Amino acid sequence: MSLGIKSLWRAQRCTSRVRELSLIPREYHNPLSLQQSSLRQLFSTPAIQTETSLVENGVTNGLLMGKTPSSFVRALRRRVIKQRSGFNPKESALVKQPLQHPNKRESCRSVRKHSLRKHRRSAARQHLYDSAREADSKPANDWRSTFGFMMRHTPNIGEILNFRVVIGKGVATEAREALSEPDTHISQISRKNESTIRIEEVSPENGEFILSLSGSEESVRKSLLDIVGIVGKITAVRISDPTWEALLLDVWIGARAKRPGIRLLGNGEIAVDDKTMTVQTPLSNATKYKDYILTRRADEIIPPSVWTKNSFEKYVAALVHGQVPTHLARSLYPTFPDHQQTVVSLLVDLFTSDFAKSAMSVSALKMALDFLESRGSGFRQTSRSILNHAELSNMPLDAEIFNIFLVSSSKAGDLDNFNSILRMMVRKGYPPQSRAWVAFMEMVQSPIVKRYIAAKLRGKRLDRNPSILRAIGRHMAVVDLEHRLSSTFDLQAFIDEQNRKYGIGWLDTITLNRLLDILGAHGKLDACNDLVHLVQTHRLAAPDAVTLNTMLTHSKALAPQLVVLKSMTTLCPKVVPDAVTYHLLFRSAWKRRCPNSLRVIWRYAALARQTNSKMRYTLTKLLNQERNLSERRVFLKTWEDVIFGQAELAEMRASHSAELKATHMLSKYLEQAKGMKLSVSFAKKLEEASSMDRKIHQLTKEGTFMSSSMRESLSVEIPLEPEPQSGFRRLRIREGARLYSMGS
Repeated sequence: MSLGIKSLWRAQRCTSRVRELSLIPREYHNPLSLQQSSLRQLFSTPAIQTETSLVENGVTNGLLMGKTPSSFVRALRRRVIKQRSGFNPKESALVKQPLQHPNKRESCRSVRKHSLRKHRRSAARQHLYDSAREADSKPANDWRSTFGFMMRHTPNIGEILNFRVVIGKGVATEAREALSEPDTHISQISRKNESTIRIEEVSPENGEFILSLSGSEESVRKSLLDIVGIVGKITAVRISDPTWEALLLDVWIGARAKRPGIRLLGNGEIAVDDKTMTVQTPLSNATKYKDYILTRRADEIIPPSVWTKNSFEKYVAALVHGQVPTHLARSLYPTFPDHQQTVVSLLVDLFTSDFAKSAMSVSALKMALDFLESRGSGFRQTSRSILNHAELSNMPLDAEIFNIFLVSSSKAGDLDNFNSILRMMVRKGYPPQSRAWVAFMEMVQSPIVKRYIAAKLRGKRLDRNPSILRAIGRHMAVVDLEHRLSSTFDLQAFIDEQNRKYGIGWLDTITLNRLLDILGAHGKLDACNDLVHLVQTHRLAAPDAVTLNTMLTHSKALAPQLVVLKSMTTLCPKVVPDAVTYHLLFRSAWKRRCPNSLRVIWRYAALARQTNSKMRYTLTKLLNQERNLSERRVFLKTWEDVIFGQAELAEMRASHSAELKATHMLSKYLEQAKGMKLSVSFAKKLEEASSMDRKIHQLTKEGTFMSSSMRESLSVEIPLEPEPQSGFRRLRIREGARLYSMGS
């Protein structure tokens, strides 16, 4: 393997409290206690200066000077620095602040400890960056210098916009010929409007003609208007992102003036696609490839027999988007390297090889770099090597590639690395774009500094860009809400004030979830419901499973959680419960000793394949534990036939006896439900189960003896019905199998 990856893998990794600064994550070959004890032995020296202590001081001084690159030595350096630092970093604006919850119920001990732990880790990480900079005698960088550099190199006329213009197959041939004529050539349009237009591809599958268009707002408007005028047979124009419609409205007004027959398609409106021009944002094709379940090793994915740009991109997508289930990871990778290291090794060999050099594409490079950078700074050297090799191969780069590295540095809180990438980006002719500004605001943790940055961005009119506008709203709305909360809080007045301050479009799903978290922490659950209803009614944002989980978290007890679940599924039918949803409800039902509720939650989560390890461990312990049971477990143990199903439990006990686990029950449920689906909604069935549990508790309180038939009558049914398989579903299954097989 090239690029020194094997040499990195040879070094065992020590336990580190700052993960972002470790090398490639790898399995622990030694017990954690032995590693910690060895570190304690190394640093436990007597007060008298001995030869050992002198050697240790010499090693420590060498560590602080950054002499050795090994992971073990760097782990020791982290330990020494953190012991001496006192957690006082120079750049306090980048340190995550501990949360201050307003009431005692929300500010439980675990929440306080988790918040304080994140604050200490953030402070230790920044101090480590400071110490490394001092050891290397590098000049200090602060957020002010980085912010000033970005402001100077961001165009005053607004964000540099990037679009993909897709011309339908019905007019693709005419468009290509017209845009190749001397007077209407794309180079003429580009020079006249001071924009950048390139032919991206001619899709062989559907015959579409695709252009990439970038420039300032005014140049993009004029260029789009010229393209619409030159390609005469276009009958309609569609914008893939509704947030850009207002920005480009004058384009369509001008197009109608030249050609009255052209139409601007509304949201969801259908037209003849082969005569339609579609304007897409650069990330419109980011969802082309989605994560899928991979049931074999990554090195067993068959590469294409013929390397083309299309097959190369699909092979990279199959590598980076494959998700190995937890229960298969150990059997597929019994020894090191694991799935992550195997994928990294394959990517390195692929992008540094000569046999596929002509087939490499920029989109595949972005996928690989995004995968590596999302795994932490342990793969930073690998991603840099791949990028350098791509540059040596004369592969055309763009600003999006640098944005991937900026986002990674922002997540790690590494201002020095963020600043160096930013300056390299500008040197190569790419001014800071919206993703760079969003990453910078994510890295800054101080509310005061965020407010200052937001004001400067608005003064430069950069908030006209939807991405920057949503980033400003995401950070400032949380700060503004904290200051506005009181006993007489008016939600509608707050939304109106934010609209006046930042403009329409500041609220997205992430901001919605953060606002719900703050309102829930202050005990304003009615305001949470009002906010979700307002957002859904006016289509300001799209609630998701995180929205539901946030409201369930602050509802605490099972009864109010049922109200939230029922209202959310009614108001937002597209919101589907995930593993966190089932876990929150399972935990509440467990505390309240509700066997029927546990039955419904467990069965629905199993059939949706959304059970988590905590749920499975708790139920496995309930199945096998016979002694030293708590009062809650004693009660639930008597009702285990209701929780797991009487017939299923008896069959599995006969097969596995004392080794029975929750995963065995899970397999039985999936076998029974093969080709079937649940006929009753989760919220409705859980409400029925809760009502039945109240009857059980009432009878138990009265001391009523419950016979076998009576217990069976107190158990809710979980009906199944045949699941029809539509043609679209069969098509999706075939498409997933094709991506998975990769030419097999």
